[in-house]
Amino acid sequence: MVEYGSGIGRRGGVIVAAWTLVAMLFAGQAWIAAQVRGEPLAWARASAIWLVWAAVWAALTPIALRLESRFPLQRPHLLAALAVHGVASMACALVNLALFALAAPVVRATQVEPTWLGTFSRLLGTTLLFNLPVYWLIVATAHVQRLVRTARERDRRQLRLEAQLADARLQALSTQLQPHFLFNALNTISVLMHENVESADRILLQLSALLRRSLDSTEAHEVTLGEEIAFLESYLEIEQARFGERLSYRILVPDHVLEARVPSLILQPLVENALRHGLATRAGPGRVEIQANRQGDSLVLRVVDDGRGLPPATSERVGLANTKTRLRLLYADRQRFDVRNSEAGGVIAEVQLPWHTAPWHTAP
Repeated sequence: MVEYGSGIGRRGGVIVAAWTLVAMLFAGQAWIAAQVRGEPLAWARASAIWLVWAAVWAALTPIALRLESRFPLQRPHLLAALAVHGVASMACALVNLALFALAAPVVRATQVEPTWLGTFSRLLGTTLLFNLPVYWLIVATAHVQRLVRTARERDRRQLRLEAQLADARLQALSTQLQPHFLFNALNTISVLMHENVESADRILLQLSALLRRSLDSTEAHEVTLGEEIAFLESYLEIEQARFGERLSYRILVPDHVLEARVPSLILQPLVENALRHGLATRAGPGRVEIQANRQGDSLVLRVVDDGRGLPPATSERVGLANTKTRLRLLYADRQRFDVRNSEAGGVIAEVQLPWHTAPWHTAP
């Protein structure tokens, strides 16, 4: 109830302020014109005349606004609305002239007759056509405001729908990544079952803990970099069991960047890609390095391997294609993802994100 009353009060204040401004503009114009013609018109008198006229219209404005709200100038009832407003414009103009005729002697208006009827009749013949458009200007202003509000609401609704769609797509992409990772991990355990059952059992327990951690954060699109690195270390332990001495890795992440928020499972597919193309295709040992640094307002993540290089088609496989899509959905044009061959051999996968430590709103 308080909010409703305060809303009406604000609207009333705006109406009074607007009509006061209009009155002062007309009064100024009348005073200047009188000075040019050499007529004796005091500023106080000109202001009083136009303030009375504006005050009547200020009182009529809520009625015009109510009628515009009840009979908006839009199809399918446009003709009926025009008829209603046509009658209302004439009625409001007549009311304005009638009330102004009462106050005309007090403010010493120029068109004053000995009687109210005489003054009203004279005003009717000289200023009716001036007052009629005033009502239509009020209605037109309200109509434009309605269109603007409708357009803004439509935009907000569209943004909400796009955000919901983006959120659904992000959930679908995360769901797609988890079975992909699970398949590779189980394949590793399957291989170990034929070589070292005790090691396979240990890795299976690690995988169970890893999946539990992954499922606990299913609803979160972002985690801290520290959480992502902990997840990645567990993943690399599982892969280390598969590759043995063929795999060596380093994680170079300064402590001060661990609080930054990153998309969950953003590094795992990049490391998986490095292992697949950096190690699986070579007989000798290989190295993978994970780096993270803050550069101004950005966080830069890199996964570097020393393999043979990345075939062109590889960048469009499930893991990396999903990574591109997730980054675009989360950060729009404030992100960059690049996978390129290194001049020294191997591949560099680089992700640049906006630096933030609070949850990021999904980009529409």
